[in-house]
Amino acid sequence: MNRKDEDKFVDQEKTQKKNTMTKECIFTALLILMEQKTYEEITITDIAKRAGVSRMSYYRLYRSKDDILIQHFNEIFAELLNEIKNTEGISKYQFSLLIFQQAKENERLLKAVLRAKLYEMLLKCFIQYCSYLVEKIFGQDQGLDPVTADYLIYEEAGRFSLERGMKESPEKMAKMMEQIEVNLTK
Repeated sequence: MNRKDEDKFVDQEKTQKKNTMTKECIFTALLILMEQKTYEEITITDIAKRAGVSRMSYYRLYRSKDDILIQHFNEIFAELLNEIKNTEGISKYQFSLLIFQQAKENERLLKAVLRAKLYEMLLKCFIQYCSYLVEKIFGQDQGLDPVTADYLIYEEAGRFSLERGMKESPEKMAKMMEQIEVNLTK
């Protein structure tokens, strides 16, 4: 690699780090604002000011408020997918446990989403990833037909019960999912 290529690589790396930091600031700003105002009251100007970035920086990275949340959900689910892929011979219990642990780690976000009545947006992203995961990991050969898989996905998404304050531990929720599956397959 010559000097010019090295400089270009370093510049790209710096830009990527700056964009990552800007995205984190924007996401955190939106989350704080969602805890203080209704989602509809939050403006792009509010988010940019709170994040300490210009509107131009905001629009370089996002098209809308929803886009911030969708990109963040996608990052969370991509991380979950990597964890699952790296777990050799993952059981359905381990699969559920990883999902519930991720939900617990993101409890503040999930509560803000519920308060903003954006649960459908989250659920849509969640179902997309879980459908893929269930099919790829547990597919037909494990005796899990598509109707049962859909039922389990909806059950998992809803039963962590944000409305109840996520009182159950991820371990307890994974056990409950295991029990639901046992009852469904009888």
